[in-house]
Amino acid sequence: MENTADTTPSTDGEILLMELQTLLERQVRLARDGKLREVSSLAAKLETLLSEASSYPSPSQNSEKAEHIRRLYNELCLILTTEKSDLAGKLKKMQKGKNSLQAYHDAMT
Repeated sequence: MENTADTTPSTDGEILLMELQTLLERQVRLARDGKLREVSSLAAKLETLLSEASSYPSPSQNSEKAEHIRRLYNELCLILTTEKSDLAGKLKKMQKGKNSLQAYHDAMT
């Protein structure tokens, strides 16, 4: 028979941390798949969970769950920063192309 006592949350704060972890894991998966709209749509839920979490005592700074949540958050930030950089590069190329077309158009008229 399995012992679920170690994995079953015993307090509302622990349940909230599990929800936060699950949501961050989902956002990381979506961000890796390039589904940024879905990541964005989950941001409000994340803010709500973080707001609720602030009413509970902080988990030990070195607790395994707190560290895992920090790593997930950092990974999500890194993915989003990379995506932002990629999009900025694409926008810059599009602007250059637009400027070239405008210059060509102006030269032809």
